[in-house]
Amino acid sequence: MLEILAEINLLEEIDGGMKRDGYSGMMPSFRVKDELIMCEILAADDHHQVFHRGKTYLVTIHLPYGEIFSDIIVPNYTFELNYGSRTVGKGTVINITQSKEKPK
Repeated sequence: MLEILAEINLLEEIDGGMKRDGYSGMMPSFRVKDELIMCEILAADDHHQVFHRGKTYLVTIHLPYGEIFSDIIVPNYTFELNYGSRTVGKGTVINITQSKEKPK
């Protein structure tokens, strides 16, 4: 599992984003090149349980099997968040906070 600290911004509906705000625990896909990896987005602090569209938030992102892309996902890496083929947010990696293999 790869755990990263990142800034994200969810797109407004008019820009192709979701119809509702996001929330801590949401599970969109994280785009790495042409691959989509399931991820979980958690509020970096307890103050923001809801991620309002159009605002920037500091979050922790868990990427199961993300260590496969650890040579690509580095600080300052920019990424998209997707639900299906729809891009609903964008972000930038601030720091890699944890990288470990899942137990077998």
